[in-house]
Amino acid sequence: MKNVSRRNFMALAAGAAASAAAPKGNAQQHPAEHHMTMEEAAPLPLQANEEHFVPDYTLEVKWKIMTIDGHKVKVRAYNDTIPGPPIIAKPGTTVKVRVKNRLTPYDSKDWGGDMNVPHQLDHTNLHLHGLDIAPHIFEPLGTSEVTAPMISIGPGEYKDYPFVIPKDQSPGLNWYHPHAHGSTAVQAVSGMAGGILVPGAIDEVPEIKAAADYLLVVQDIGLFKTDEPHADYTESFEPKQNAIWQTFAKDKSESVTIDGKPTNPPQSCGFTTGDYHLRFYMVNGTPFFREAHNFEKPTSPKHKQLEAPVFKMRPGEVARFRMLNGCSDLMMPVQVEEHTMYLLAMDGNNFDHPWPKEYVNNASQVVLAPANRAEFLIRACDTPGKYKILQLAQNAQFLEAVQKTIAVIEVEGEPMDMKIPRDLPPLTRDTPIRPDEIVRKRRFIFSGRFPGEKNPVVGIDFMINNQLYDEFAVPTTVYRGTCEEWTIEVPDSARGGTEGHPFHIHVNNFEVVSQAGIEPQHRLVQDTIWVAQDTATVIRMRFQEWIGKSVFHCHILPHEDTGMMQNFLILPEHPKHHHQRTIESLGEKNS
Repeated sequence: MKNVSRRNFMALAAGAAASAAAPKGNAQQHPAEHHMTMEEAAPLPLQANEEHFVPDYTLEVKWKIMTIDGHKVKVRAYNDTIPGPPIIAKPGTTVKVRVKNRLTPYDSKDWGGDMNVPHQLDHTNLHLHGLDIAPHIFEPLGTSEVTAPMISIGPGEYKDYPFVIPKDQSPGLNWYHPHAHGSTAVQAVSGMAGGILVPGAIDEVPEIKAAADYLLVVQDIGLFKTDEPHADYTESFEPKQNAIWQTFAKDKSESVTIDGKPTNPPQSCGFTTGDYHLRFYMVNGTPFFREAHNFEKPTSPKHKQLEAPVFKMRPGEVARFRMLNGCSDLMMPVQVEEHTMYLLAMDGNNFDHPWPKEYVNNASQVVLAPANRAEFLIRACDTPGKYKILQLAQNAQFLEAVQKTIAVIEVEGEPMDMKIPRDLPPLTRDTPIRPDEIVRKRRFIFSGRFPGEKNPVVGIDFMINNQLYDEFAVPTTVYRGTCEEWTIEVPDSARGGTEGHPFHIHVNNFEVVSQAGIEPQHRLVQDTIWVAQDTATVIRMRFQEWIGKSVFHCHILPHEDTGMMQNFLILPEHPKHHHQRTIESLGEKNS
């Protein structure tokens, strides 16, 4: 596998931008608020002060046939690569992205209209995860309309996104992925994700600038035996409408159901809430671990460690690692064998000082929920040898997660004497929130129910405050310039706490106040956080700069796609009281 260094990352991004900006055939530049078929010959009329859209990056979504560990598989990809091409988002600029959908049409005629039943797997959109940018999930971009629909780019259509990056955007690793409700999980676990790098002051710290810079994009690829009779591949993820994979089925003949009944003839592929016939864990597009469904013990997949990528370091050398957990559902307790991890940042927000996380056998140094990013320095030890970057075993989820070797650090060669920095540049955008700034406190309970009552097609209910997602409801309204404190709770098993859930919110980061009643040792600013079963996490948010309709949700993508998401609305200012005028202000006198 070819390692992706900072230099390679920047070069790849520059190449992608140059390719995107070059004219291609009849593709026209259109105003950003429209999306249309790629075959349209003429641009839409321009509005006042509007210019034709020339993309910095073009993301083309289409099928890809590839071989993974000897299996010829069909996946979905951006620009024919897994992960997708990197994007560089410089603070104070507008990053223009065009999304082209070249997926083939999907038959959803049997979909009953329930938005929490997976559907329209051929429709997509784009979410830039972690950037403090305007809401961009609903149509039109940045809308504050309560009933605004979610953006949905159909096969043969494209959409232009102008993303305004704040001048004080924190530098670091973020990422992009699809977010069309009903197809998010299927598309993301088929390969549709990529990294975003925001350059900034932390990159110029001398000790960091001198270090090698390695990007680790971790993804999972979920697959089933194909049901296509003449396919030139063996596995894919193409469930028929309303087909549900049954993890606890006794054999293959009962593995897929529609309306609760086994399909006839038996099908191999159905939508799943987390278990797959075959799954590969990938780092930078190369598989490092394989799982297969286990009919004898359904929640303990059969597994095999594959060859992991190797990063070579000299004794005393310092390297910077940026790790994205882009998996659809796996929580990753991460450990680097026999080394102190100097944690620099979480979710693209750096600390004031490197946070040393000492090595303790079988203890995680950082926990990455699905969607979390961690950036850290490793100073290679003096003893030559091979040291693993591990995802430690955990049983906090529906499926057992055994230990996995993500990558290997091989220490060899002449010693060096590189240093760890003492200080890091302070964050300027997300300043600390004082208790007296809090204008409201809220509580959100993430729970599940099996068998499902609200979502009988899927068979499981994934809820927030006992509600499934409603695209046209806005249960929560907040106001720009204010601060709120939210408690995110996952109850015990008796009250629907089936497993832990990763909480994620769009538009603004949050400050972590406590997890399970314990305050963090250092100030944490994140956009995603793992909330373990039978615990509560308290966070504070400042709603700054942007207004509009957006979402928060569980970032276990099958949970999100089947109901564990809610809309919220950011309004420009708190409304004034209705009774604010006196009769005297009308000039009338008392009789």
